[in-house]
Amino acid sequence: MSLQTLIENELDPYLIEIDEGTHYPKQFIQTLFKEGYFKENDLKNNLEIIEEVSKSCLTTGFCLWCQLAFSTYLENADQAHLNHDLQQSLLNGDILGATGLSNPMKSFNDLESFNLSHHYQEGKFYVNGRLPAVSNIGSDHYFGAISKSETDDELVMFIVHANQDGIILDEKSNFLGVNGSATFAITMDDVLIPDTQIITHDAKSFASDIRPKFVTLQVPIALGSVRASLDLIHKFSDAQNGINKYLEYDISDFESRYKQIKQDFYNLVAKNDLDNQFGELIRLKKEAGYLLLEVNQASMVNGGSRAYSPKAPQARKLKEGFFFAALTPTLRHLGKLEEEFKSFNYCLLYTSDAADE
Repeated sequence: MSLQTLIENELDPYLIEIDEGTHYPKQFIQTLFKEGYFKENDLKNNLEIIEEVSKSCLTTGFCLWCQLAFSTYLENADQAHLNHDLQQSLLNGDILGATGLSNPMKSFNDLESFNLSHHYQEGKFYVNGRLPAVSNIGSDHYFGAISKSETDDELVMFIVHANQDGIILDEKSNFLGVNGSATFAITMDDVLIPDTQIITHDAKSFASDIRPKFVTLQVPIALGSVRASLDLIHKFSDAQNGINKYLEYDISDFESRYKQIKQDFYNLVAKNDLDNQFGELIRLKKEAGYLLLEVNQASMVNGGSRAYSPKAPQARKLKEGFFFAALTPTLRHLGKLEEEFKSFNYCLLYTSDAADE
């Protein structure tokens, strides 16, 4: 079955329910993995799958990102039972995974304090704390997390099975949109994490290593949704005898910016050098995020009264676009990162110039 047929048959009929939070597309997500749409060592293919799904439903594209972000943790783990055994179970669609790193990614940039703490008791590793929102999660799913020592600066990265003793899941489905993303608050009360689930005791370095791919996998979510909203604008361009031509939106500019961002992004991916392209990835996600907000607003106005309904695709995509703006790293966070990269590169240039004198 083609991807488009699968989307039309198994995802599109549930779009309103996903938006309202009464349907989580678990079966659709697992089918994509079971049927081999995602490839272990084919990043471009995986990005294109996320992009195509996000044209129909950004929420589901986001859940696929959660799954592949967790896969990235396993891929970069040193232990064979994680980077091979559990990884293959995930890629085969047998298990589902979530990220759990929104808080640490912000903490590393001094935006938040760490929500999880750990201590050792008789040589065993215990974790306490609360993650306010983890998506693509359920009692039979896995998620990654980072905790800070109660007594020193040690940061540990580990994975958790969400049904372990001491874990409480509290569903969060009262958001503006994206409610079908299986998002839960996770409370950890003296949860024992065995050594087999610990990825590293140097979580800051590990997070730095995976961060470029973490962000790369997010960009096609925006690209797919932008394309869908642009298509909606074109679909209703002749409504009411062409009245939309009087709107003060430059659709040709939107199209041009979309094509440039997409071209730049896939050209970057083709270089196979994400670690040295993080500054450019920040720029591309930031530009895609702002373009998504602009295009979604234009699509709402372009749709007229028919768009002013909770069940209208324009309204759904508007809400999803606001969510993308808040997806870690958020647009605000991206702006801070971009400024830091500019300052860092300026310092390098200044140091180099001084050394040449």
